[in-house]
Amino acid sequence: MSSILISGGTGLIGSEVAAHLTQLGYTIKVLTRRPTDFTQNLYNWDLAKGEIDPKAWEGTEYVINLAGSSIIGGRWTDKRKKELISSRVDATNLLIKTIQQNNIPIQHFIQGSAMGYYGDSGDQELTEDSPAGDDFMAKLCEDWENAAKPIGQNAKLSILRIGLYLSKNGGVYATLGKVAKFYIASAFGNGKMYANYTHKDEFAKLVEQLFANKMNPGVYNIVGENPFQMNDFIADIAQNVGAKAWLPNIPVFLLKLALGEMSATLLNSYRVTSPKLKAAKFHIYKTTKEALKEL
Repeated sequence: MSSILISGGTGLIGSEVAAHLTQLGYTIKVLTRRPTDFTQNLYNWDLAKGEIDPKAWEGTEYVINLAGSSIIGGRWTDKRKKELISSRVDATNLLIKTIQQNNIPIQHFIQGSAMGYYGDSGDQELTEDSPAGDDFMAKLCEDWENAAKPIGQNAKLSILRIGLYLSKNGGVYATLGKVAKFYIASAFGNGKMYANYTHKDEFAKLVEQLFANKMNPGVYNIVGENPFQMNDFIADIAQNVGAKAWLPNIPVFLLKLALGEMSATLLNSYRVTSPKLKAAKFHIYKTTKEALKEL
């Protein structure tokens, strides 16, 4: 089978899609910025020096770019914002530059992104054709996507806009599921803001089908069929773990006081839909309850 190079492959999403593709027979290679992580399939890259271990490209036909520092992890100071940008945009620029300058024969490049691309949109229904927003998160996603677009001259390019990633191994479900068991899970603000989820199995399956040419390359919102309001999402998670109660919603002013601008990631409304997946007859869960049961 072919070789796939993953940036961000040690993170939750990267490691789970890597496990799925390994089961299919692909050889997985992972880029790391921690030299102590070296193993047979881990390769170093250095953004400051603009270097990627040349061995990482040997036999590589596909790339999945998920590199990026965690959005959740402290206030968005100017220094923190620079790290969020560099770890995504500069990393993508380095990947594309290396591929093009060395004429590496990549067949398909998958670029990660997020539903934050659309910015706070209230009750407006969002599709892949909706424009980018204008807040920091939206501009970050837009710049991240734009950095990958030049690879379209050399290979197929797909951009996957990810929602709240559902997995038992980490992320929003694992975190909220744990606190819900102690009856302390709660939504933020009025809880009426919209969001949508990305089920781990559906993400991995979409990558699989893109690489197998069973789906056309392009931009996809890899989210469930029906967006939800956060009050309902918290209630569904609590029910799924056997909890029956939770605390009142956390007030907006407390979130803004504690988190500053980063509070937007918890308070913005993203009524994101996935019409392109539906048109392609790609399987997506219809409800949050259904998706949670399949974790």
